[in-house]
Amino acid sequence: MSPPVQRSDAMHDVLVLGAGLSGIYSLYSIRKRFPSWRVKAIEAGGDVGGTWYWNKYPGCRIDTESLSYCFSFDKELLEEWNWKEQFATQADTHKYVRHVAQKHDLYKDIQFSTRIKSAHWNEEERFWTFTDEAEKQHKTRFFVSCLGFLSSPTLPDIPGIRDFAGDAFHTSRWPAHLDLSRDFAGKRIGVIGTGATGIQTITAVSKKPSIKSLTVFQRTANWSAPLHNSEITQEEMTGHKAGYDNLFARCAETPTCFLHAADPRKSMEVSEEERRALWEKLYSEPGFAKWLGVFSDTYTDRDANKLYSDFMADKIRQRVHDPAVADSLIPKNHGFGTRRVPLESGYFEAYNRPDVRLVDLQKTQVERVTRTGIRTNDGIDHELDILIFATGFDAITGAFNAIDWHAKDDRPLTSTEPTPRGETAIWPDQRPRTFLGLTVPSMPNMFMVLGPHQPFGNATRSIEHAVEVITNMLEYCKEHGYTYVEPTEEAVDEWTEHVIECGKASVLINEVDSWMTGINKNVKGKTVRSVVRYSGSAVEYRRWCRECRERGYEGLKFA
Repeated sequence: MSPPVQRSDAMHDVLVLGAGLSGIYSLYSIRKRFPSWRVKAIEAGGDVGGTWYWNKYPGCRIDTESLSYCFSFDKELLEEWNWKEQFATQADTHKYVRHVAQKHDLYKDIQFSTRIKSAHWNEEERFWTFTDEAEKQHKTRFFVSCLGFLSSPTLPDIPGIRDFAGDAFHTSRWPAHLDLSRDFAGKRIGVIGTGATGIQTITAVSKKPSIKSLTVFQRTANWSAPLHNSEITQEEMTGHKAGYDNLFARCAETPTCFLHAADPRKSMEVSEEERRALWEKLYSEPGFAKWLGVFSDTYTDRDANKLYSDFMADKIRQRVHDPAVADSLIPKNHGFGTRRVPLESGYFEAYNRPDVRLVDLQKTQVERVTRTGIRTNDGIDHELDILIFATGFDAITGAFNAIDWHAKDDRPLTSTEPTPRGETAIWPDQRPRTFLGLTVPSMPNMFMVLGPHQPFGNATRSIEHAVEVITNMLEYCKEHGYTYVEPTEEAVDEWTEHVIECGKASVLINEVDSWMTGINKNVKGKTVRSVVRYSGSAVEYRRWCRECRERGYEGLKFA
């Protein structure tokens, strides 16, 4: 028998779904702009932080410069906070997010350990009712989705995956009781996946001399490049604080809001010596320079991309002693930079250790997970004590899929097959349709931060801009007494087509299967390519948003 529904008569003006970086800044901004409004954030986790709360695996750290990743809105906070490293650890980043929430007294308006399972739009009275897993209802006029674009972990579709008798877990759900030094001593460790989280985890685990063995099951080889992290001294931090304005101004000028931008020259316009000189310089620099600072045609011209990919492949061969292992670690199905590039601190050298073994699943396949490990189809049983799934996330639309949406006309938001109610999904086949990546047709009074069709570069810079646009829209509603806002179909069609056209310009990137093109073989229905992110310049994106406001929010209908 189902538990009775706990009804809440309190009507919120705005609910914020999620309390990561997007959620806490949304809560701060809306509360500051509308002090008389009833505003609350609902968070599935036990604390603020989002990504930095859930992902506590060994080696986890940001690969964006700490200085450009932090919030810019609070000058006092910039002055008082000291970063320890150029690329902060998960623990320090989470500590920073907690500090922001504490400084601005946000905790009092956040409800933790609450996971939303369904949402219903009331057309007659124009409000949303969200129901959580405890069957409590939360009513609101408007809501802001801060669900996160990498927040819904996935497991591989492997027979027997639930049969393993040892410790088994996803990197984003690292058990709190497990200590890398103590609990991994003398253990046989297996890791499935070599994406960003896998690379960081593998590197950290491999450096523990107490482990018995580490076996890496590589499904697809992934490009990676050196992070070149370093400590920040107190004297250096003092200098950085004086330069924050210039740093944020630089981020506002680049296409991805990172500190790095492409060299305006094309690869063939310079000599071979000049090409190698730039590549060597970038390779030795910290951060994303070696991904974003390359020649301007690297991701639009196949020959240019191959030249740079060959350079990076040679770097891998120089770092890995066994030529066969090096060859397995070099991607064959995509060029360098056509997927988001993970940054590493000794990843390739891990394979030079005698206790680390690479199993290339392009050469042999996993037959099943057994009680004691993994059996591959070459007849080998890989005995394991701990099995780690670094298998990524149901990206961008995944967090929306976890909620049963009943939108306008009772339509579901996403679907991969006919729905029980028979209505057409707003995003059929999980292909997003949006206006500015901020609003969705048939989803009145909904706004998104880091949702589909928004720029995916430096997350914090994108968050601050998106929240500013959303609060301006809410201000417009307040000033005019509007209780209803929804994009027009014409505006949605125009924006979605613009997003698709921008994707065509990055032809090499948008031909590659990845979460950035809507493909995830771990997720049912995510086998159809779609344009799920805005791959145009962030500068161009901000222009669209600014002109929408200047034209009286043309493209939105209010009531």
